[in-house]
Amino acid sequence: MPAPFGCPVCGQSLRSPGPCPNRWCGRADRGFSVAFAVGVHQGALRRAIVDYKYRGRRQWAEVFARLMAAHLAAHATWFEEFDILAAMPAWLGPGSRRTWDPVGEILGRLGALVEPGWDVVPGAVVKREETPAMSGRSRIDRLAIASGPLRRSLLVPEPPAVAGARVVVVDDVLTEGSSLREVARALRRAGAREVAGLVLARPPRRDGDKRSG
Repeated sequence: MPAPFGCPVCGQSLRSPGPCPNRWCGRADRGFSVAFAVGVHQGALRRAIVDYKYRGRRQWAEVFARLMAAHLAAHATWFEEFDILAAMPAWLGPGSRRTWDPVGEILGRLGALVEPGWDVVPGAVVKREETPAMSGRSRIDRLAIASGPLRRSLLVPEPPAVAGARVVVVDDVLTEGSSLREVARALRRAGAREVAGLVLARPPRRDGDKRSG
């Protein structure tokens, strides 16, 4: 039987009314208003994301962009007040872990699929250096990376481009939202009116799960 309750911030299904186990959802300083997920990070979707990010099967970019475009269209009433589509930034300079930007590639394709009215700004937020990978880290380490190296690396190169705007930040997976929080913080400090997330997938969770990312 499906869970009858859902978190209004991250969409996680809950077994009973009450606080979401996602640590950021109940905090006023999370920076982002909501984080929409197209699906759950399991099964076929999880395998496709792994193939794309870690095995370089870049043909998935078009599929993922179409999934996101369909989600935006299905929730058009909610998204109609937003102006800008941006990407979770990646570092491609010296010392980078990858030679290509998986999320940026999805955003580039998404721009050709969305309804008129969206301003697609790939470089709304950039990273100035590589930061430690969060995958496989403990909750405490992930939080430390987000609020330390990641925060210091982020830059909004043209604040007037986001000032007063409502921005949707595209990413692949949202575990809890620590990275999205830092990007939202940078955008808000540059003058963005609101920041929301749109991700391909969030992990399945149980009540009481305290993971972060």
